[in-house]
Amino acid sequence: MTPRRRRSRQSSSPRRYVAGAAALGVLTVVGGASGAAAPAAAPGGAADWTMMVYAVGDTGGVPELMVQNLSQLAALPDADNVNVVVMLDLPERNDPDFPTSTLPGMGEFTTTKLLVLDGNRFNEIRDYGEVAMGRPDVLAAFIEEAAGRFPAAKYGLSLFDHGGGSFGGYIDEGPPSTTGMSIPDIRDGMAAGMARSGIKSFDLLFHAACLMSNYETASALAPLARTMVGSEENMIKWPLSVQGFPPLRENASGQQVGEAFIDGYRQLLDDVAKENGGQPYRDLAAMSIVAGEPIQRLDKAIESFSKVAVAHMDEIAVEVARARADALEFVIGLPGSGARDSIDHIDLGDFLRHLENLPPEVEVARDAAFAALEASVTAQVTGRATEQATGLNVFLPTDPAKARGYVESGTAPRGWGEFVTAFLQAGVDAGTSSGFGFTSDQAEVLLQDQTGIKIAGQLTAESLDQVTATETQVYTRLGDTDGALALALPGYLNAGGRGQVQGVWDYAVTTLSDGRTSIPATTAYQIQSGGLVGDFLAQYTAPGGTTTDIGVRVLLSSEGQIQGVNVVDLSNGSAAGIELQNGGTVTPYLFVPGSGGFDQVLSSQSLPVSDQLVVDFERLPAGTPFRMALLALDVGGNAASATVEARVQ
Repeated sequence: MTPRRRRSRQSSSPRRYVAGAAALGVLTVVGGASGAAAPAAAPGGAADWTMMVYAVGDTGGVPELMVQNLSQLAALPDADNVNVVVMLDLPERNDPDFPTSTLPGMGEFTTTKLLVLDGNRFNEIRDYGEVAMGRPDVLAAFIEEAAGRFPAAKYGLSLFDHGGGSFGGYIDEGPPSTTGMSIPDIRDGMAAGMARSGIKSFDLLFHAACLMSNYETASALAPLARTMVGSEENMIKWPLSVQGFPPLRENASGQQVGEAFIDGYRQLLDDVAKENGGQPYRDLAAMSIVAGEPIQRLDKAIESFSKVAVAHMDEIAVEVARARADALEFVIGLPGSGARDSIDHIDLGDFLRHLENLPPEVEVARDAAFAALEASVTAQVTGRATEQATGLNVFLPTDPAKARGYVESGTAPRGWGEFVTAFLQAGVDAGTSSGFGFTSDQAEVLLQDQTGIKIAGQLTAESLDQVTATETQVYTRLGDTDGALALALPGYLNAGGRGQVQGVWDYAVTTLSDGRTSIPATTAYQIQSGGLVGDFLAQYTAPGGTTTDIGVRVLLSSEGQIQGVNVVDLSNGSAAGIELQNGGTVTPYLFVPGSGGFDQVLSSQSLPVSDQLVVDFERLPAGTPFRMALLALDVGGNAASATVEARVQ
């Protein structure tokens, strides 16, 4: 993880811009201009580009990094043919997240301001007071005013804050109320602002937020934007890359500007890796660009696929569940962790690739949907842990309770909503599978020595056509907690013969370490192209005492080395990059078997944040007792297990 306090950096190749950091009020707000006068629009009444940045900064874990990120724009020389307008709201001064940095040309403020960047400084246009930016009417008003003040031939919009994929994002936690936008809200806000300002289509929409390269989002917003840019994965640090702005001066296309944004984010991750002496973030990148018009064709292909898949769901539900289990998943979560459980976002194309053994008509429709997806994605930046990514994640839960409201709210695209509903209903209808399970609840030890252990369990004959996923779990004492889940690892079906499930473990667990002290954390791992991708949870206490739940995503190589790390804020139901500050502390969460699942408890051990703090994968001492279990799941979510008890050799 190697978290440390870092200084903001300015672009090495600045250009000239007119820019605005702005936070707009509600539609009925009345107020006079304040601060420096706004520069006039470009001669002739219109610039080549107006880039709007909707920066929801009154949110936990965001303000300091957001101010740093926006301040980098002040290094860009002015360009008369480009306007960059930003809407910015910041928290109260007594808020623990109130930024220590200020925008060039501006002092401290806590309200919502409309600013413009000119002459390497931000100049205030208007102050709207306290505004709830997580509302579609406020987004609409911002678009209307930005376009009215700064007309252009091309328009871009960046939404900047927390993102949650199909759950929406852009959450304002400050006064006057806590608000956040669903995907239908984002669509309605953009559409209303565009209608009132006469914008037929945004040339570029950039989500500077986690998880927003999302099929539901792309489907809803494709009619409003020619080019859409974002991340399938979490984003960290400064997502609004300064490198995305120079092409505006050259009157580049939305595609070209989008490519500069994702390449700039790649460079940021490479720079962070160099600072930390390793590759802590780059391997988990999954940026993509999608084109609006092809997305509308993808919608039709998904509808056709859904129609035939739903008609055959009774016979393909097991295959759907298997493909769901094998596909690249983002923010995996941990079993039984409630609000911290998996958010059920998988890579759409990787899911389609894994979907096999289908009736011919379903197979044809699947291939057509995959081809339409490929045609929609025009550029990507991926890493070793995300090589399977195809450009868009999508919501595909396995628990019907987690899908309530997904279709009714208008979030689910037509076709996909019906597919999800039919799949979940097939699981409900399956009930408890007859005869599903292992032939014995005692697993067999195939091999154990000082390098590790391999165990096996044999599924019953009735289970072979019903099993959808397998897993290996290891329980041991973690710190002062007995019987905690240490690891959830892959299980290998048919590894030693038909129906045999095998699990392997090398006696190591995921830890936080400062080189002297190591603290274990319950971690769930999944096989991906670059190794094992895992997630664990922790509580971060900032130097001022504020606590925040964080998620740590790691890439574990086949040699047992941590090669990639990503840290995100999970405190408000969404996800955003968070920078851990020296002087703070981190306490891992542990998961202990309880009634009906797992209980989430804080470890009794903590470590201070410092330049030496890293995520490691460390062997337990010889003689440590443990219990190792093989799990098998069916389409209805029923689980069977076979276990052994042993000691580390």
